[in-house]
Amino acid sequence: MKKIILLILFPVFLFSQPILKIEYDNNDSLKQVTIVPFLSSHYALSTNGDKNNTFFGYGGDLYFNFSSKFKVSSRILKINSDLNSSISNYIDSLGVFPGMNQINDKLTYFSITANYKINQFFSTQFGKGKQFFGDGYRSMLLSNNHSAYPFLTFLTEFWKIKYYNHFTTFSDIYNSDIAQKKHGAFHYLYFQANKNFTIGMFEGIIWQSRDENYERGFDIHYLNPIIFYRPVEFSKHSPDNALIGLNIKYQCNKINIYGQLLIDDLNINRYENTGDGFFQNKLAYQLGIKSEFNFKEHEFRFLTEYNQAQPYTYAHKHPMQNYTHMNQALAHPLGANFKENIIMLNHRYKRWATSLKYTYAIYGADSSGTHYGQNIFISDFEASAEGGEFSYGNYNGQGIKTQLHTFYAELNYDLKVAKAFLACYIRNKTNQDTTSYIFLGIKTNFLNPFLDF
Repeated sequence: MKKIILLILFPVFLFSQPILKIEYDNNDSLKQVTIVPFLSSHYALSTNGDKNNTFFGYGGDLYFNFSSKFKVSSRILKINSDLNSSISNYIDSLGVFPGMNQINDKLTYFSITANYKINQFFSTQFGKGKQFFGDGYRSMLLSNNHSAYPFLTFLTEFWKIKYYNHFTTFSDIYNSDIAQKKHGAFHYLYFQANKNFTIGMFEGIIWQSRDENYERGFDIHYLNPIIFYRPVEFSKHSPDNALIGLNIKYQCNKINIYGQLLIDDLNINRYENTGDGFFQNKLAYQLGIKSEFNFKEHEFRFLTEYNQAQPYTYAHKHPMQNYTHMNQALAHPLGANFKENIIMLNHRYKRWATSLKYTYAIYGADSSGTHYGQNIFISDFEASAEGGEFSYGNYNGQGIKTQLHTFYAELNYDLKVAKAFLACYIRNKTNQDTTSYIFLGIKTNFLNPFLDF
């Protein structure tokens, strides 16, 4: 009991200390350094016979405003935790803590981003971090549920247009203890058609730094800021993994309707008999509705979202060129060959807040010696429906039907410097014991101590 009390009271003591902020003027330019400490701790009581565990994480955000044009931000996180069974299983299968680094790195996370505004039209970002394209809880284009990676981004803004050029270096550790480099280049064109409707056009390309023939490094052909990647990749005899996508959002009063479409591969000319289910027709899409509104002193937020990815989407003939980084998907954490529904409801009244989240997914898992398209780390040329390169008859959910339910409910009270919270988490997966916990602790906007995939 003493351990639990100290675990809860220590964050309160820490957050009672003031946040460090230094400001001074120099040649009419305001400069500022801000340090925001993070600390999150809780005790998790298992209700299904699993091991009780404690969670203790700390770190901070650092902000350096050197001028109105140049700013640097950094985040450092460290976790000391008794792992629950869900996270342990995740680590055992992938060797990575969700959203962070290899388990060998002792659950640390570091990111740093420098922002420089060149002029009113052009700015740049560089460092080590993540990017997210979309308007939903998930992204089927490029998400942030994985480890940070080195990147360089150029942003062009004019009229109603924002145009991103995003260049990255990823790491692949699926079949090796040593990280192998691969690179990515992305274009994202955001257009505000009117006050209600926005559209975003996306394309990306992934290639390995070294193949069986030579050291490619960062291919300069993909540095062109305006060229389409697919023709370039085709001119090189299609060795790389190219994707295109679409993001839309329509706002009506306080209701936002949004969606995404991603095309990894599309081969409509390959038919046999009915032509259904050719393994290289790889698509993913999203459709969602979200809203925010107030009623007197009550604040409400609501989201419902549907996500689907066909078998073998995000995979590639060469596994090194799959759409992943550090054994984690760059888009949806379930990989491919799934359907998912998400419902989220948040309510705030003065200092009190409640959160509810429910996810339900159906996907097709593999049995020994098969590949039905959910595992994006395996070559898509190992399609299982009929075996081999020319496989037809594939469909969403093929393989071992697996259902995954997750539920999270939280009540928290704002202490201004942190939040005291009481929560319940339930996770049920086909052919596995139900995992359920009650959490009690103190936190900031830190990391979720649970999995929703």
